[in-house]
Amino acid sequence: MKILHICSGKGLGGTRSVFLAHQKLFESLKIESIPLIRPNAKVLSALSEDSKKITKIINYYRRFPIRFQKSFSIMQNLANSSDLIWVHKPIDCYIWRNIAPKAKIVMVVHGFQNTNLKKADYLVAVSKPVFNHLKSKGFSNIFLINNFLKSPVTSHDIKWNETVQISSFGFFRKKKGFTDLIDALDILENKLNFKNFKFDLYGNGRLSLLLRIKKIFQNVKNLKINPWTDRMQEKLLESDIVVIPSRSESFSMVTIEAMAAVCLVVSTKCFGPEFIITDEVDGLLIERQNPQIMAEKLKEIIENKYRFTKLRENGRLMVSEKFSMEKSKTEMKRLLDIFLRK
Repeated sequence: MKILHICSGKGLGGTRSVFLAHQKLFESLKIESIPLIRPNAKVLSALSEDSKKITKIINYYRRFPIRFQKSFSIMQNLANSSDLIWVHKPIDCYIWRNIAPKAKIVMVVHGFQNTNLKKADYLVAVSKPVFNHLKSKGFSNIFLINNFLKSPVTSHDIKWNETVQISSFGFFRKKKGFTDLIDALDILENKLNFKNFKFDLYGNGRLSLLLRIKKIFQNVKNLKINPWTDRMQEKLLESDIVVIPSRSESFSMVTIEAMAAVCLVVSTKCFGPEFIITDEVDGLLIERQNPQIMAEKLKEIIENKYRFTKLRENGRLMVSEKFSMEKSKTEMKRLLDIFLRK
């Protein structure tokens, strides 16, 4: 079996993280999976040494007709010599269907989009909410493989920092809810007069300047806004609490990564995390777009932090059981058999 595994984005983030997880899963199943990326893609440095040796780096423009580009014939040969083309972005469904009309294309669906999905032969949803969305829109050949952790979940001593360390990670755009987060921290610091915490926000994106201006204007001193970090695992291990303030999430990789690092996850009820977290058992769910409730919940946790220690350990155990690579291996084998048999 030979899979052409496409990652057309150049940055890092949720989609690329899943690309890397799937590539590692293919490796563990001893499947020949050839990563295809564009020049300067950051995922290259994160691939294993074995994957780097077979990676194809091809320059093409996603918004320009592919058949008129120099790389067209190279891409066509790669597609035609593969059993499956595995893509992670709807635009790539369109591109690769034009390159290889008869190829079998598997589209990993990360969100609630519909565009270009009919170009794929099979749709693989990364979460139950995405699966339900696709089903409601009348798509067929839908399958489910929950996002999973690339690394084994190991046991960690659960310690609380004397000054509670809170973190949040994500692309700075409206649906991630970081403006709501700053409003909540404003309430926590300046209205509830509570300052016994440090908050680090990591990310990049078009709202970066707005968030920094908002932090200054609202005088939120305990918040530090940082660029996206490639040392996310290290930062998670330094954190006590991770906040997911999103307005909409199809899954939320940060949620399971934070729970694996025994952080207490406080998430809004934004679809994806609701299917991961059991409220007051292995994490906390709060109303979305409600800074007052977020501020009050954070104050409650920090003032009674040892009461929430058990939730941190429960979160680690839960993701180890439900979102491990070992669990995903069995499901991936089953799907590949289906895709190649049809």
